[in-house]
Amino acid sequence: MRFFIIATALGLIIFCVTPAEASLAYYNQDLGYTIWLPKSWAEASDSYLDWAEQSRKPVPVQGDSSNWKAGYCNPTDGYTRSLLVEVKPGRRMHAADISNFNRFIVKTMSRMSSQDMGKFGSSRVVLKDAAYFKDKKILRLRAEMTNGEQTVLSLTYVVYTRTGMLTFVGYVDPADDQARQIIDTAVFSLYLDDNMRY
Repeated sequence: MRFFIIATALGLIIFCVTPAEASLAYYNQDLGYTIWLPKSWAEASDSYLDWAEQSRKPVPVQGDSSNWKAGYCNPTDGYTRSLLVEVKPGRRMHAADISNFNRFIVKTMSRMSSQDMGKFGSSRVVLKDAAYFKDKKILRLRAEMTNGEQTVLSLTYVVYTRTGMLTFVGYVDPADDQARQIIDTAVFSLYLDDNMRY
């Protein structure tokens, strides 16, 4: 019995310590949040954010290029994994407003799934799933975007705050389960400043 208790305690210590050692906290004072990402990731440079805007990758929530305010990427893998952040200013929405907006986004995405997006040449967006996490005030959308031969998985998170929304959009290879898990864990570990928290 004593061995079982000691083994359980050691297991909990390893489980709790390992994520802290394997990740770094990035605090964005301007946008009011802290996010944790693996050490292999880094804050995106201004030139990378400019490139991301000019590349006009479709953003599922609004179907147009965005004004990225922050970003994170893994430079060791040729920037194939990235997480970009956009601010959508507004007001704190009530639960009914959030529910209506979520339905609107999912309907828009479903419509986009059935047609080509002319603005982006032959790009096509296919909604894979959508889920709202009420306790976190986060809507998560997963969509595959195809442009010619290349298919990218877009992970979009709409985070509702007191001052509108933060939109996090991750772009990964559809087969890269590790990157998908990293981005999911990072966004759900998001800590908002007091003045931003819903």
